[in-house]
Amino acid sequence: MSNDTLADMVPDDDAVAIDFALGALDGPSLRAAELRLRRDPEFAADVARWQADLSPLIDAVAPVAPPPAIWASVERELFRGLVAAPVSSTIARGVGAAVNLWRGLAFGASAVAAVALALLVARPATPVAEAPPALLAASMASTDAAKSVLITATYDPARGAVILTPSAKDASHGLTPELWVIVGKDKPLSLGVIELHDPQAHRIPQALRSKLTGGATLAISLEPAGGSPTGQPTGPVVAAGTLTVI
Repeated sequence: MSNDTLADMVPDDDAVAIDFALGALDGPSLRAAELRLRRDPEFAADVARWQADLSPLIDAVAPVAPPPAIWASVERELFRGLVAAPVSSTIARGVGAAVNLWRGLAFGASAVAAVALALLVARPATPVAEAPPALLAASMASTDAAKSVLITATYDPARGAVILTPSAKDASHGLTPELWVIVGKDKPLSLGVIELHDPQAHRIPQALRSKLTGGATLAISLEPAGGSPTGQPTGPVVAAGTLTVI
């Protein structure tokens, strides 16, 4: 028969999630898991799933008192040789004391087990971690006839940042690329100046994060040094794409 535990039979990431959900981690392992919970949406979702799956196990546990016949059977097995032949009153008293001792120990063990079980059942359930908000992405295509993808934008609401990954050669021609969000027919809102030659995590101002939702448009215009002087795009719009939930 296999001696594998539940953690042995699942992938490493699930094993860590199970241990975290059961409260079995401590020290550096616990701190590492807590840090990962804040940074890794998939790991946080795994922990939440395991907490939801495992919590009913505690609720299903009910205290069970052993039948008196069990104790009688134990006494017979322990003192089988002593009760088979006549014994003196001194020995009989000793046997009786031993029986009482075993009964006392058994009762004490039962009481300890009952208290431990009551504490386990009464312990507040570990709060289920909320699933992190969904990521959104936009493939920002050029506005010319080619419609080639210039940059991929992925918005992480938990970090409040857009991860920009260029997929074409920088074509800003010495001008300053500026990122915009457009919701419906509203005016474009500036999300700040960016770069087009290297991947970057561009932090979004707190006041504008609620604008980055599914269906909103991200666009890039080329502006003078420092960005648009008017708060609206003044140069050519070179790329645009619609945010969708992933």
